[in-house]
Amino acid sequence: MKFKHALLAVDLSKSSKDLVHCMGDLKTLGIEKITLVTAVSKPYPGGPEKFDTSSFEAKLESYSQNLRDQGFDTDWELKVESNIYAPVTILKTAKELQADLLILGHRGHNRFSELFLGSVATEVIQRAILPVLLLRISDDPDKNDVSICKNLTHNILLPTDFSENADRAMEVLENDMLSESNVTILHVQPASTYDVSTLMEDRENKLKEMGLKQVQSDTKSGNVGLTITEYADENDISMIIMGSQGKGFVENLFVGSNSMRVARHTSKPLLLIPADR
Repeated sequence: MKFKHALLAVDLSKSSKDLVHCMGDLKTLGIEKITLVTAVSKPYPGGPEKFDTSSFEAKLESYSQNLRDQGFDTDWELKVESNIYAPVTILKTAKELQADLLILGHRGHNRFSELFLGSVATEVIQRAILPVLLLRISDDPDKNDVSICKNLTHNILLPTDFSENADRAMEVLENDMLSESNVTILHVQPASTYDVSTLMEDRENKLKEMGLKQVQSDTKSGNVGLTITEYADENDISMIIMGSQGKGFVENLFVGSNSMRVARHTSKPLLLIPADR
């Protein structure tokens, strides 16, 4: 699974500026081009017939120049419509431009309904047919910095329920630039009931065949979403990669409900891989 063209959704706040500044750290994912997209609702009814977009365009061009300075091919899209619905607009733009990765900032925790792009991240995750990378930003814009994506691929956590979609998430690691990444495969089940050692070993071997040099696995019992989040914090994980839809191991629904729980609570970058449609 290769990521060459990423669509970065921004709302032109200070948080957006910080996200743009940190994009250079994503080059290890193979990204060569970044297109910025901003969705703006035109005042209506009763708004001016002509809506001045010059300030938006100036910011987007400034962000684009920053990305060029970081070595990316770049472009921007400003979508201005009456009563615009940002999730649909963002996903439609990604499809039109044939982007293979969508990047969003989000605040998580109890602010999950008040997200970076006007309450759209949850909807985007549920609707997306392309991978989505969520990068955590602070509730207080003054606390954000350019380390949001620092060392993104240094220490990767790969939760698995042995479903087809969970295995599909492993394809992200088939990338020469990730050969030195440390990867931990994690399986969490509500109780220590099943012996999964053979299944875990199979996935370790698959990653090593892809060229990964540092691969290990771990199993835990407990609440799946919470355990993944705590494990990532306790082991200094730099990014979590997991599936976002699918049927889990032994008929337990894992990816989907639990990926959303992880998205809600983790402070780590989270790359969600949808099922192959």
